Amino acid sequence: MVLLKLVVTHRLTMILLVLLLTATQAGHAQRVLGEEKDGSCVCEVNSAIWAFPTAKYETVSELLEGCNATLQQLQTQVMMTNKELPKMQATVENIMARKQRFKYLDTQGLYNPLHLRQVSDELQDLHQIISQADKDRPTAETQKLRKELQKIQKDVEEMYNNNTFNLEAVKEKLRYLNNRVQTCRTIPADFTSKGSCSHRIMSNISSPLITKLSPFGKSYISGAWGRDTSAGSEEKYWVQPLVNSQRSGYQIRYYPSFEDFMAGRNHRDEYVASSYTHTDAIQGPGTIMYDGVVYYQCYTTAELCSYNLKAKKNNRLKLPEAGANNKFPYCYYNCYDWTDIDLAADSEGLWVMYATDGNYGNMVLSRVNREGFNVTQTWKTRLFKRSVTNAFMVCGVLYATRYVDQYKEEVFYAFDTATGLEDNTLSLPLEKVSAGIANLHYNPTDMKLYMYNDGYLLSFQVFF
Repeated sequence: MVLLKLVVTHRLTMILLVLLLTATQAGHAQRVLGEEKDGSCVCEVNSAIWAFPTAKYETVSELLEGCNATLQQLQTQVMMTNKELPKMQATVENIMARKQRFKYLDTQGLYNPLHLRQVSDELQDLHQIISQADKDRPTAETQKLRKELQKIQKDVEEMYNNNTFNLEAVKEKLRYLNNRVQTCRTIPADFTSKGSCSHRIMSNISSPLITKLSPFGKSYISGAWGRDTSAGSEEKYWVQPLVNSQRSGYQIRYYPSFEDFMAGRNHRDEYVASSYTHTDAIQGPGTIMYDGVVYYQCYTTAELCSYNLKAKKNNRLKLPEAGANNKFPYCYYNCYDWTDIDLAADSEGLWVMYATDGNYGNMVLSRVNREGFNVTQTWKTRLFKRSVTNAFMVCGVLYATRYVDQYKEEVFYAFDTATGLEDNTLSLPLEKVSAGIANLHYNPTDMKLYMYNDGYLLSFQVFF
């Protein structure tokens, strides 16, 4: 502590007292006593009360510097967040859009326990089908099916009585029995001896025999093409492009010979509807031509349309349970819009491939009678339709492909309608020139696969 002796004149005495009263620490006045000596006021003052608070100043300075650093860090984080926010929003929107496609799994209650009443109705329907099949073509297989069905009916009755639910297992068994009875009704006994179908399953696929740009140009990335399917029909090669955001079309261009097709000459354009939004217009790339008749999905509906090139006539066939309008498109890696309903033709006839809520979004295969234009038989598979890029029929066997990379697909799955058996262990490579496959189908006339590949037209030889 430093003590100062101050001598001031009488006139300054009051000023000094005021200063001393107001300049103490913590805002408290200090009382100082003095004495008059030789006409002057003499007092002792503690100068420590005026010392600069260095320690506190340094502490406050450090806090201030820390605050500034924290503030700069927060500002940097805010800037980075503002920069990343659009990306985060885009990611969330992408996830929500992808999730929306699978919303039916929840809204349709596909994972909820199935009602016993529904199972009972299906049992009754299946009983009638088996009885009719046994009446028309009695075999040991139909008798075996009768016994198996009776056992399932007893199991369902026990569920009623005991309130025990194992409906998923019953549903799967019904699907299997239904496929077997469809086979009994429709597959001829000598099916496996028919020409190229004797070995049943494909063994290999060649490299592309044809790689040609669509005559409509590369901008038409979705559509279909091929050769008219039927040994007795005229040799026609056809191309069907899609417009209206790759959704619909109404024009078929065909060529009278392979030479004309390759040279791009002597073509003829046929119109199946008056516009690409007409109710008879084509939706999606699932088109096929069979013996001078064009088969395709009708615009906006779960219906099949047929257009006879000679008679200039349209017909329609309803598929009551089929998903449509991007509910069950081919969707492996990237979804290919408007591919809910796909058509195929092989040595066994005309087929339509689709998915239903009742089969959990799995592929359903129906045979179509061309003369009466009606569905005659239906098989249910366990192949989730959104898990493949495309599918086609060869000798009554359904094949499915999946994406490998931009230049390669793989045939990985087969479902045999003659046996009801499935095989997901195939690994047959299939080349392509671009990522997206709009249409892929087999022609039994020349045993070739035809692919519409992002505006390119490719064909392949099939080996058994």
